[in-house]
Amino acid sequence: MLSKMNLVSLGLCAAAVGCSTQDSAVEGGLVPTGSVNVAQGGAQDISEFRALVKAGKVPALDTLDPVGFFAEHAIDLPDADCGKDVCIHPFLAVAPRFNGGNWTMAFVAMNTGVDPSTLERPPVHLAIAVESSSFADIDEDALDAGMQGLLASLRPEDRVSVIRYGEKAERRAFLAAPGSAELARLIADRRLGGGAGELVGLYEGIAAAEMAFEEGDAAGFEGAHRVLLLTSGHATRGITDPDHILALGEALVEDGTAFGVIGVGESFLVRIPSALGSMGAGTYAYALDAGDLGGLLSEEGKTTLFPLATEFSLEVIPSAGYTVGRIYGTKRATADATGAALEMPALFIGQRDGATDVGGSRRGGGGGLFVELLADPSLADDIGPDKAAFQVTADWSSARDGAAQEVDTTLRNALPPGQNPDSMWWNISDGGSGKPYMMLNMYLALRGALDFYQAGDCRRSLGVIEMMKPSVGAWLGAYSDTDIQDDNNLMLTLQQNIENACRESQSSTEPTPPFDFEGGCGWL
Repeated sequence: MLSKMNLVSLGLCAAAVGCSTQDSAVEGGLVPTGSVNVAQGGAQDISEFRALVKAGKVPALDTLDPVGFFAEHAIDLPDADCGKDVCIHPFLAVAPRFNGGNWTMAFVAMNTGVDPSTLERPPVHLAIAVESSSFADIDEDALDAGMQGLLASLRPEDRVSVIRYGEKAERRAFLAAPGSAELARLIADRRLGGGAGELVGLYEGIAAAEMAFEEGDAAGFEGAHRVLLLTSGHATRGITDPDHILALGEALVEDGTAFGVIGVGESFLVRIPSALGSMGAGTYAYALDAGDLGGLLSEEGKTTLFPLATEFSLEVIPSAGYTVGRIYGTKRATADATGAALEMPALFIGQRDGATDVGGSRRGGGGGLFVELLADPSLADDIGPDKAAFQVTADWSSARDGAAQEVDTTLRNALPPGQNPDSMWWNISDGGSGKPYMMLNMYLALRGALDFYQAGDCRRSLGVIEMMKPSVGAWLGAYSDTDIQDDNNLMLTLQQNIENACRESQSSTEPTPPFDFEGGCGWL
């Protein structure tokens, strides 16, 4: 889940410098100026998890969102000079596991040379669908303030439709100008949110937004479409099947519609909002409280989304001597022993007016796909060093002109399959710091500690963190990095919280290292 003020879960979001804050736009198409990291949609931080740890608690495992965790980290990638709208960058790390076994991990990241500040912003028809139910329990004051901030940030040529959905979907405004008396009266009416019922037609609310776009275009509107959905995640009326709801959202996105999601309510159900947020077409956030909701809505008006690619598909195929194991970093990817695949209905690039970074102390933009390669050491002599480890293929349609674009690249392993480096230092394909892999290991350490704690195994829960301390300490000694330092501080605070909770339950707090930990040790 996500907190306020971040430019979140855009299909594309700037990493090192944040999303563009330029107000200027130029005529013409996509102009490559610099590089912007491409991240999948979904949560873009773990603010709820961090808040719970700071409060001295041991969070539930589902608050540690892997996509949000990785997205908090800035990852330096090669320049996006591949000549395509999206550039694909594969990496490989080989390290010994804590039990002495082999840890071989592929990482695939993407960036683009497209600078959103150079793109002409079209008029936007924004359809805001607000849930009215006891599950959502939306604070009217926060909603009113947020709506006012959102409308104030839109442009005069933009148009707004508002849908209130619960037991039924009703259109409260249609193609209204942001500064119109119609919208002012709607906000003053103070009956947009609220609601005490438990019937929620989520599908119908999204369908009503789709209908508003169709009727708006028929009435002469020319410009971009954008959905902003406020939802508790409950779907209890009409079409309630999550797959059907997601299919409706994907159909809109494939047609070039931006789609943002703000989760609301203490009984928030993450499944459907997370799936919609992972489409790569807009913001995905959870409003932690009334003030957070107001801030998130206000930021929406400052955000502009441009479609970059549609029908995006990527595959990671292991070479001879390897099979695919576990995958991390994306909720939409699937995998079996023969490969991993990621499909996105669209990729968007984002620009925000009035912002200077992605919020807080985190630079963001570190999303990517991690694919574990299980090496067969019996083939080491036959295959030898410096041979192919995996192949990456990707294809998509350019949102600029509909032209097909594709990538096919192979990465080699300097070592034979299954062979560890001579030292405890990772072997990294690009010779860099290996930050993506330290980022992954920090996530796995946090997740492992929570896994064992929730299973009632305090000793192994604390043991995971004890095992990681030397590795992260050595890495930070070699590389100064705010993101990993923040992760380390978070891990140490969580360790103290777990120790305190275990003492209260009269459980042993003597750390026992679980040597079957999923990560690579890196250093000892």
